[in-house]
Amino acid sequence: MKWFKQFDCTWLPVADFEQAVAFYEKELELKPLDINWEQKWAEFYLSPGAKLAIHGLKATNANPLGALVLLVENLEQSELWLRGKGIKLYDKQEIGNGDKLASFDDPDGNVIQLLQHAGKGGRPEEF
Repeated sequence: MKWFKQFDCTWLPVADFEQAVAFYEKELELKPLDINWEQKWAEFYLSPGAKLAIHGLKATNANPLGALVLLVENLEQSELWLRGKGIKLYDKQEIGNGDKLASFDDPDGNVIQLLQHAGKGGRPEEF
């Protein structure tokens, strides 16, 4: 028996809830599933079975050691799309097996990484 049913969401703390909702909905074009303005909680659809949630807090201690990692098919195309939104990637690097990784920050400094698997030898999308 598995001790949990399935992955539900990753949530990130944000200082300015309205600004963060606008960033994820308008800039990153994530579909909002639920926005509770009173409780300052919002959930966005990422992919089947995966959500990103943000929670407005009075003060945030974003953890620079943690990150939301999103799998992309083509890192260069994703970078061009983000650049068109005024978002610049940093820390671009090639990691094991030829995989590519690049990062950007949300308005609260939470790290979001884009990962492109090299293909052969890379981890399958469903594992």
